[in-house]
Amino acid sequence: HSIRRTTAIMISAAALLLCAACSSPPSQLYQLSPVIARSQVAAADPGSAVAATAPTPTDRFAGGPLVGVSVTVPEYLDRLDIIERTNGNELKPNYSAQWAEDLAVTTSRAFAEDLSALLPTVDIVTLPSRAHRDVDYQLTLELTRFESDSTGRSTLAGRWSIADRSGNERGSGRVLLADSAK
Repeated sequence: HSIRRTTAIMISAAALLLCAACSSPPSQLYQLSPVIARSQVAAADPGSAVAATAPTPTDRFAGGPLVGVSVTVPEYLDRLDIIERTNGNELKPNYSAQWAEDLAVTTSRAFAEDLSALLPTVDIVTLPSRAHRDVDYQLTLELTRFESDSTGRSTLAGRWSIADRSGNERGSGRVLLADSAK
């Protein structure tokens, strides 16, 4: 009887140790925030129409265009794990740091909020929109890189374009931003 009890205790202890060894610390979740705050725009240009507090919806969009914003990301970034570039051609997922939601969704939202701070009389929505409204302009950002390296240097690269309601491209360009973590 005592051998069975000792065996049961040892199996239970081994199972607990095995579970403890297999567990990993929880991932940290990240979401992008807008870079530009409405108060920063007002402070930079005191004579601008941008107020430190948000205007009422009727003031904000009266007669202004509706702009739809969408961001696409390359497949190698279309994952929860945040990617780190270890050298020119090698990428490594950071299993302890993950995006809280789809990267295209969080970048579209942050981009739209930045545009809203800069263009207070324009109604800006992320696409696809659940409201299914017809937009006057569609602003698309196609990211080709959005990563950091082991030194903390982050790089964002891509192409932007803006098209009118008919789908005619009104402007386009490239973007390349690089910054080091402080």
